Amino acid sequence: MSASSDKRLELFAKLETKQIQCLLNILFQSTMHGKHFVETAYSERARNFVETLQFLKDMNWVKERHGELALSDAGSTAYAVAQDDGEIRKRLTEALISEVSPYRADLADYLLRFSLSGSNLAYRPSLSERLQQSPLRNFLMDIRAVTYRAADDSYLLEEDAADLYVWAINSRRSTSKEMLQSDAKRKEELGFASEIAILEYERNRVGALWTHKVEHVSSDSQFACYDIKSVTVQNGDAVPRYIEVKAVPPDSFQFYWTRSELEVAQLLKSKYFLYLLPVIPDGSFDLRRILIVNDPYSSVYQNSEAWQIEENVIVCRRTV
Repeated sequence: MSASSDKRLELFAKLETKQIQCLLNILFQSTMHGKHFVETAYSERARNFVETLQFLKDMNWVKERHGELALSDAGSTAYAVAQDDGEIRKRLTEALISEVSPYRADLADYLLRFSLSGSNLAYRPSLSERLQQSPLRNFLMDIRAVTYRAADDSYLLEEDAADLYVWAINSRRSTSKEMLQSDAKRKEELGFASEIAILEYERNRVGALWTHKVEHVSSDSQFACYDIKSVTVQNGDAVPRYIEVKAVPPDSFQFYWTRSELEVAQLLKSKYFLYLLPVIPDGSFDLRRILIVNDPYSSVYQNSEAWQIEENVIVCRRTV
């Protein structure tokens, strides 16, 4: 991390989830929003007002105007779940990687230091790295994204935070001028057409209430590890669904998996889906025969009875 990054991240050393909850509560419940009044009320219950306020302003959860503090729409939404420790930590995680967050690059840099060790994403920093990264790392531990494993003196990325790691990978994919110039040609290819077909399929599947959650990720980041981000609705709650689209021959359903796609499938488990879309002779798609595979790392890659796997290029062909 650069010197400027270090300075920007210093506030994490004085930031805790409970402080954020406290300030959100005061701003929502109080009828007086003068900064001095809010600081006085906050200081009776928590510490590090300046850093906590700055973070909430950075996240666009709090706005300051003429010495008055107020929750933004995003801040009001965060307050609604602030008393639930799990939910507020989830919202904080989402806020850290949002477009308005000034911490995105530093967070991605830290997360990409982790690597797969067995079934875990682990990182064992040097002493100098440990000291330099401690403010951000400790905050990630506070929001339950990172844990410490004493057995080998390493840090683990929690399973629920695998989405963060995938986000970090995507955020660092190359977007050189030459690659961007090839985008027009790529959009004419079969793969892109299949993504468009599945995008419409997903919007119809989730319905009007959730269609705004369906995103064509690869249209903005063509080297992303999945093509579409959608949702699986469970008991009225929307769980992220990460979709990799493959246009396949209708007889074998054979497709190719990149190493990064396979790694993401292993990390995201049941949140990750393969949509295998048969291509018929006239070049169109047979949506009636679409094969939707949940957790394909287990159900395809580790299922040699149903799929023939060629390890050198990761070719998968259905046998049943």
